[in-house]
Amino acid sequence: MSSMGMDKSGTQTVNSGAWVKLEGFTVRAGFPATNIVNSTLVLDESGVGDIEFRVSVQLTGDTQQVRVVHNGTTVLGSAVNQGVVGTVPGVSVSAGDTLELQFYTNSAFTQRRTVTATNTYVTFTQTTQDHPAGAGPNVGWFTSSTVNLERAVQPESTVVGWNVEAGIGKEAEAAASRSIGWSTQAELYVGQKYDVAANPTIGWAVSADIEVLRKAQPPEVLWEDTAVSLHTADGRVLGTLLCDAMEGLVWGRERREVSGCEIVALTQADPELIEDLRPWVHWVTVWHGQAPVWSGPIQSATIGRTRTRIVAKDPATFMWRTRVPITYQWADTDPTRIAESVLGYMNELHGLTAAPIVLPAVTEAFTYSATSDSRMLHQMFDDLIKLGLEWTVVAGRFILGKFPSGPVASLAECDFLVEIERLRDGTATFNDVRVQGQNWAQTAVAPLAGLRLQTLVSLDDVFGVSNIQKAARLYAEETSAIRDVLVLPSSASLHPEADISLDDLIPGKNLLVQAQGVASVMVVDQVSVSVSPSSFDTQVTLVAVQDRGEVAELVGG
Repeated sequence: MSSMGMDKSGTQTVNSGAWVKLEGFTVRAGFPATNIVNSTLVLDESGVGDIEFRVSVQLTGDTQQVRVVHNGTTVLGSAVNQGVVGTVPGVSVSAGDTLELQFYTNSAFTQRRTVTATNTYVTFTQTTQDHPAGAGPNVGWFTSSTVNLERAVQPESTVVGWNVEAGIGKEAEAAASRSIGWSTQAELYVGQKYDVAANPTIGWAVSADIEVLRKAQPPEVLWEDTAVSLHTADGRVLGTLLCDAMEGLVWGRERREVSGCEIVALTQADPELIEDLRPWVHWVTVWHGQAPVWSGPIQSATIGRTRTRIVAKDPATFMWRTRVPITYQWADTDPTRIAESVLGYMNELHGLTAAPIVLPAVTEAFTYSATSDSRMLHQMFDDLIKLGLEWTVVAGRFILGKFPSGPVASLAECDFLVEIERLRDGTATFNDVRVQGQNWAQTAVAPLAGLRLQTLVSLDDVFGVSNIQKAARLYAEETSAIRDVLVLPSSASLHPEADISLDDLIPGKNLLVQAQGVASVMVVDQVSVSVSPSSFDTQVTLVAVQDRGEVAELVGG
């Protein structure tokens, strides 16, 4: 494979308000193997490389951005402003793939819509190494082999430990010159008659796949009411890891993030079950008593001679493997309902059956647009979070929206195994916020002791003056307060006697924490439960609920 690069040749004036492909390119110096067809780089082989790109214009101003598009449809990385060098590392490509530059501006001025040849380019620098292979005329690659594993059925001395009656029923007589000491009843059913004769040693080289479908149900209670089952996404049980087959497990819940589960199993306790595990095909479900508390697809299984480490993630991980599924514009819609609709498409694509739980809407309504296959679904969710979306996953099911603001439980300092401290924090304080949308930018300022602490927020799929104004005001009010709150160390362990249940420890729910004569409302951010034969440890990360600042005022446009 070869590294390639191309420079813009001549100027090009584009229309305002849409992404436009840049045309007219020549081979960039230092990239002699470049292949340019129809103003795109055409890659000659499969491999991995880093992409660098940039755009320059005649006159700067308004919104002026450039992006790299793979095969004419897939946007790689993020768009950058004019004059900024953009990079996309570790891009995998195949022979015949194309890379092109697209430019966007919302300006009405011709000079601001005119792209120049100076410093407008895109390069693909190969990071994998080519390993050419050659062979002479006499290549002996004509040998095929078949691996056939046979298990001889030993008569009399073999004990078959199946606890079910399996039918072999062939509607035929089986004659044997000596007695066969099978201790189970068998019926072999084929639907036609065969004459079968057996010598003393039966060497039937017959293989069969047996699929047992059971109704999903929690196995017996293990280690402080905790249990684990392994199954497919639609609930077909593969097996169960009992207490004598595990060394320990850790599972968690997170707010606006993917949670995980890690199991340490004893390999030799059930080697056939361990061997059958397949990432993404099989899921883990953790049970607490009769209720499931965590569920998600297996990501990896590291199999050792004595121990096997199984790592799984909750279904939110599919957002990193799903492109935006539809092209649609939502008018004056709460972000929770937008998230619900796109998750429905994601669940259908991946065969997930658990529909999201949607809490009553409490956020502003926005006009929002999405374009199918333009980016990944988790990037769309990042935009919706900026508009007020809250989400988490509990027992394999999405929960969308904000819980009621009232605390669901009250905890004192003695309910934690760590010291609670008091914090005055301004590290995340901004009272002068500018939001850049698709076709408008708006600044909102909230009063804060005469300060002007500025930040910049990009919302590429939000458009319309009123929507961007609402987003700017909302963001300024949320970030303009100085926090004066109680804080706990991350992953603080709860006292075993703390009066709180796992149903209360759901990310997004509020708890009232009292210490040092101060009561603070705190939201559950992360939960981690570690279980072993000798312990049951629940750790929580709580974040003080942010007081809203003063009402923000819009400034300029």
